[in-house]
Amino acid sequence: LTSNMTVNGAAVTFNSTVQSPTTAHSLGVNSGSTIFGGVVGGGGNALLTLTTDAAGTTATLTLQLAGDLLKTLAGKWRFEVRFAGNFTGAPDGSGTRVFAALFDSLRLEWRETVDSSSASAQGIIGFDPDNGRFYSTAVYSSGSGVELLTGSLDMAEPFVAFNPIAPASGNTGRQGIESFTLRLIDLDHFTWSPVDRSWRAVFTREP
Repeated sequence: LTSNMTVNGAAVTFNSTVQSPTTAHSLGVNSGSTIFGGVVGGGGNALLTLTTDAAGTTATLTLQLAGDLLKTLAGKWRFEVRFAGNFTGAPDGSGTRVFAALFDSLRLEWRETVDSSSASAQGIIGFDPDNGRFYSTAVYSSGSGVELLTGSLDMAEPFVAFNPIAPASGNTGRQGIESFTLRLIDLDHFTWSPVDRSWRAVFTREP
């Protein structure tokens, strides 16, 4: 390896001496996995700078996982809402929500109807690859405002934590009510609930 060079690879392993005969010594490794098992520098010529950058790999993985989650959400779902304390009783509310692709696979529009009333809702959920975050909007026939959320994906499981872009009430103390979580349980079930767990909605895929 020569000095002032960059190595690109999905996995790079160094098990020998990395040495440069010149006075300027730098090695940049753009890799998702880098292992150094030998000597960095040698012969009196120490390697002065060593950089690794896995940001590109992380961004690609995030985009893939986000796309997979949104692809799973597409379709028709039956939901049941239960308030805190209602473990196994009849649902406190129920209805149907349909997700459909909007322009591309990273954006879904949805429409929702409620069984017990004429109330309805619609919105958008999507992923912005430019900033690596989810976003969600919703408007309800029973209210005059709009819900605007931004969310981050948990890289360990299909879980997205959403926070309001601006708290609707203007009171940051109400964030537990205005922040939500989306958890994909399996291909046919997911949950949506506020952070304060005052209620939960369980969605089940319909044929």
